Amino acid sequence: MLMRSMMAMCLLATPAFAQQATVDEVARTAGTDYLAAEKGVGLSIGIVRDGKSTSWHFGSIAKGGPAPTADTLYEIGSISKTITSLLLARAVIAGKASLDDDVRKYLDGDWPMLQFEGQPIRLLHLANMTSALPDNLPDLSGLGEDPGRYRMAKALAAYGKADFMADLRKVSPGKRPGEDVAHSNVAAQLLIYVLERIYGEPYNALLLREIERPLGFTGSAAATGYDAEGNEAAVLPREKFGWRYSTNDMLRYAALQLNEKDPAVALNHKGTWFTLDKKTWVALNWIVSELPAGGRQLRTSGGTFGFSSVIQLYPERKLAIVLLANRSTPTAQGKLSEAAGRIVDALAPPGR
Repeated sequence: MLMRSMMAMCLLATPAFAQQATVDEVARTAGTDYLAAEKGVGLSIGIVRDGKSTSWHFGSIAKGGPAPTADTLYEIGSISKTITSLLLARAVIAGKASLDDDVRKYLDGDWPMLQFEGQPIRLLHLANMTSALPDNLPDLSGLGEDPGRYRMAKALAAYGKADFMADLRKVSPGKRPGEDVAHSNVAAQLLIYVLERIYGEPYNALLLREIERPLGFTGSAAATGYDAEGNEAAVLPREKFGWRYSTNDMLRYAALQLNEKDPAVALNHKGTWFTLDKKTWVALNWIVSELPAGGRQLRTSGGTFGFSSVIQLYPERKLAIVLLANRSTPTAQGKLSEAAGRIVDALAPPGR
């Protein structure tokens, strides 16, 4: 009887083990292929599914260095904008602010330029990429050749809040806010300063209290980043989208983002700008797509001087995937998304 019970358990377990082996094989192949295609240095891939996490690691944290681990720190670039928008959503749920608020409500003095034909920039526009503000302040395009972006990093480190606000007074939205989606680091930086006013504390303190400490972020050794030419890249200032987190950190964050019973997470994921066919939309710093087999994919990516990253959420599948690489190239984020797609398809093939 005991032998029959054991045999039955083995037979029942076989499909799950077979699927895990397939996913493991696909993840390892996808990671190896990515490093070869991108001439990458290191790569970490993590998934969280039904609350359980798995990760794979490739290459090294620096040329000639050790292999990355789940605790290796990578710069996440624009993925940090989803954290900022989650903090905004929490403020809205708590009644501290409204997405419809004119951004000038949270700025000192008069700001006549922060409107277009009488239409103000609202908090929503800062978070859903429709502010129509310029992409970057300051304009560092005149620096010329800058291997590793060290001069650019030095300029950014010296560029404080007062400098940003002074330059912000000279710009205005190029079209009606809310009309079109366009990348803007200026909007994201301004939202950080607005949140400091809303919460009454520095952003780094807010981030520690609301996200890093509750989720138990514990990343340790930092990877070295490399630019498209293979030069060691400068460290991006933390407050200029240079936040560094590990695979484990980002999987904990992804698990939080999968919990849409949390009102702030649900608001973070709510569509605010839609394509004509209504199958793709923009939430608060998330791009959301309706999947052919049902459910949604939420995605965003990040790129800094020396790092590339992607995060994708599948709330209906209780699944998320994170990819972190320590080389930045024009094609890296797209290739990371392709690798993510291969792994997700192995976990849940299209049509299932």
